[in-house]
Amino acid sequence: MNSPLNVIEYFFPFVQVSADPEFESGSEKLAIDCQTKVALDFDPDEKVHQVTLEITVMPESEDEKIPYAIHLIAVGLFQVDDEWDNKEKLLQVNGASILYSAAREFIITVSSRGPWPPAVLPATSFLQPEGAK
Repeated sequence: MNSPLNVIEYFFPFVQVSADPEFESGSEKLAIDCQTKVALDFDPDEKVHQVTLEITVMPESEDEKIPYAIHLIAVGLFQVDDEWDNKEKLLQVNGASILYSAAREFIITVSSRGPWPPAVLPATSFLQPEGAK
């Protein structure tokens, strides 16, 4: 079965990866605290849906040292099969997941050129529990 979601293109209009020179190797946190925000938009003339995913990895306090502070925005343009019932959920879950996977690989590539081991974003789910907003 073909997917009802078609990726037209995606890109990263904003990327910031900053290595902390005061970070001490060997004190890596086991898990990266990653925050995500998803926004959806639709152009009815072009029948194109836009998914914007913002990812941030920042220290929780001024005293916390992490290898890399990260702020990235990914934008994807998608078409959805006209027969698909819940386009918003499909874009919120699958569209954001596609962008997150692309961003994860991009961040690994960029941070692998830094002074610390590459930053690997944790697995995440954009599926909301029923009734959640």
